[in-house]
Amino acid sequence: MNRRTRGFTLLEVLVVLSLLGVLLTLIAGAITGANRAMGKAERYSTRLDEVRSTQNFLRHVIGQALPLASGEPGVAQPAVFIGEPHSMRFYASLMTTLGGGLYRYSVTLAAGQRLQVSLERLQDQRLLPAQEPQVLMHQVQTVQFSYRGVSPEGGATDWLDHWPWPGRLPISVRIGAQLAGPVPWPLQSIDLRLDLSSEARAL
Repeated sequence: MNRRTRGFTLLEVLVVLSLLGVLLTLIAGAITGANRAMGKAERYSTRLDEVRSTQNFLRHVIGQALPLASGEPGVAQPAVFIGEPHSMRFYASLMTTLGGGLYRYSVTLAAGQRLQVSLERLQDQRLLPAQEPQVLMHQVQTVQFSYRGVSPEGGATDWLDHWPWPGRLPISVRIGAQLAGPVPWPLQSIDLRLDLSSEARAL
């Protein structure tokens, strides 16, 4: 018999098995790399959606801020809008899809790098106890609120880190933030939609 009819030699089988092993290793590496890339893309997409939903929520509620204040014992001039560098408090309606009603919103950067909002419902001219804070976004390293509006004398202001007139609303609120991870926070400027020239009206 010639060599062709005898089949493969042991050396040939070992060479083929070695080549198969190398090929399987390359395929496994490619699959692992693809899975990692897909997971990274999914995390990026999830984070991007979180940033967008947070900005949409803030745009809606801040844009709907009302020149109202609840009657608080011992306070001669209740605050309509408290604007600090890392927190703000104001009154606005809740979206009808979430139940509606008037609420006092407190937006702040809490411990643990969480941007969160607390809600106190206005009912019968008083504030009900605050609900459990709701986290808008995690992994927020820093946040910076600034405000622009009209002074009591009628002059337009520049951007201010602190809103000095709690009895009146600003015209615009600007929100900057530094986030952990690859997704940036686009600088957000929100215009309030109401006539802001008058002082607050207490409930």
